[in-house]
Amino acid sequence: MDSARVTNRTPIAQRRDTHGIGHIFSGLTRANFPGQFLAGITLLAIAIPEQLATSQLAGVPAFTAMVAFITASLVFFVIGSNPIVSVGADSTIAPLFAVALLRLAPASSAQYMELVAATALVAGLIVMAIGLLKLGWLADFLSLPIVVGFMAGIGLIIIAHQLPRVLGVPSGGESFISRLQWISHQFGHVSTWSIILAVGTLVVMVVGEKLNAKLPWALAAVLAATIVTAVGSLARHGVQQLGAVNAGLPTWRLHWLSGSEWGTVCTTALTLVVVILSQSAATCRTTADDLGIADNISRDFVGIGLANVACGLVGAFPVNASPARTTVTKLAGGRTKLVLLVAGLGALVLSPFAKYAHMIPLAALAGVLLFVGARLIKVGEFRKILATSRWEFALALVSALGVIFIGVEQGLAIAVGLAILDQTWRSARPRMVELGRRAGTTSWEPQEEEGVERVDHLLVVLFGEELFFANAGIFRREIHENLAKFPDTEHLIIDAVAIADIDFTGLAALAQVVSDLTNDKISVSFARANGTVKMRLAKSSNSVIRSIALFDSTDAAASAAESASKA
Repeated sequence: MDSARVTNRTPIAQRRDTHGIGHIFSGLTRANFPGQFLAGITLLAIAIPEQLATSQLAGVPAFTAMVAFITASLVFFVIGSNPIVSVGADSTIAPLFAVALLRLAPASSAQYMELVAATALVAGLIVMAIGLLKLGWLADFLSLPIVVGFMAGIGLIIIAHQLPRVLGVPSGGESFISRLQWISHQFGHVSTWSIILAVGTLVVMVVGEKLNAKLPWALAAVLAATIVTAVGSLARHGVQQLGAVNAGLPTWRLHWLSGSEWGTVCTTALTLVVVILSQSAATCRTTADDLGIADNISRDFVGIGLANVACGLVGAFPVNASPARTTVTKLAGGRTKLVLLVAGLGALVLSPFAKYAHMIPLAALAGVLLFVGARLIKVGEFRKILATSRWEFALALVSALGVIFIGVEQGLAIAVGLAILDQTWRSARPRMVELGRRAGTTSWEPQEEEGVERVDHLLVVLFGEELFFANAGIFRREIHENLAKFPDTEHLIIDAVAIADIDFTGLAALAQVVSDLTNDKISVSFARANGTVKMRLAKSSNSVIRSIALFDSTDAAASAAESASKA
């Protein structure tokens, strides 16, 4: 844990969100200005090689990634809530839109650039709307195991896409398997120098991160590889270079598309939105907790959404919050928005020098992306998930395999489907717990606990989920099964503390249970029901439902039932 996190952390109860232009430089003082400025320089040094590498994943001219970074950084600087979250070209979402849009147009073509700009605009409008409507909870829809699996699949796809550049051979193949098959047929044309440069870059980044993660090892590795390539004239030995990099002005690329193009753009944008929400929310919340500041995820979504809109308007492509760049910024001591301003303006100032980037070897950029892709494959998380739940491990595995072997968009659809299935399964299979009274107390606890005993003629159960259409039948069946276990039951008490709500189907099932038990001369009462459940029962058109007795505690309901039995 870094010292900044300990010494500067604000207690949760004292955190306040800041609004308005006047608070942009909140927390910046003369004393910390040099440190914040240096953190901005560090972010810039990390961003330059990463953005150039991501442009290769996105299928766009190299400088377009820098335009996206400059635009997104400055927009989020003004609009965003989190002071150090870095928004820009991101290797997680670049393959998502590239895979979909490259089916319609060649990489870097005018048509392709129109499509990526339109995708950024649509995705940005959706994310911005989610932020304005305060629908940030949508970011929590996918469970962590499913996200871990999905990201691992993306990581493997990134690695597979970069292998040709690592080996210095032409790219080929559409799917993951076909790409590997293509590479297997190219081993006779491998460039040894390309492998050396790629592996060298990767080793520098891996070792450098362990030595001091706040230093720009990627930039150092790419610069070293470029110097070696230039001095050794390695282009003659099969080492491919980045090629001409033109630092042009922002370009308006938006034009009306055909119906089929709009369909692809909108479905791709929706795919991006799911990933942007999930990754951005995790990045913003984690950073806010680490810095000990208030988070405002809805405002951050507005900032990220507007950054995407702006990128679409200037002819760039979709952007996202970057966990890696944000983490490095935090380690460098970043704590105020000056960091984002310095990085954004610094990239703008360095733009005229972009022409010198043409000598960068593609193998070095591939090494950077190998590092990024490998970090998305969190083997340790898979192990933790397996140790916790085999079912959730299976969900993570299916999510990853779906992305790898079926496709990114289809894999995301599988991930969302698995999330819905998982949630439905949990809600539709709630646990009904039999309760007993702990001896000498008024406490009602699970009967299997030591010192807890069942009270004669009482069946007390706790239903662990809201009562709705998916589990209403299970509720009725388990009540019947418990009554069969205890045929001497005269009173059924339902501890409703975990029942958040009851829908129409749930009320119908409850009415049937109460009617059946009334005919069997068994009373039914509710304990610890919340205001919503009480309202549902009171407003029911069924008199059987309205007749259910309500108690503030389980013991009060039990005492009333015992008194009725004695009478």
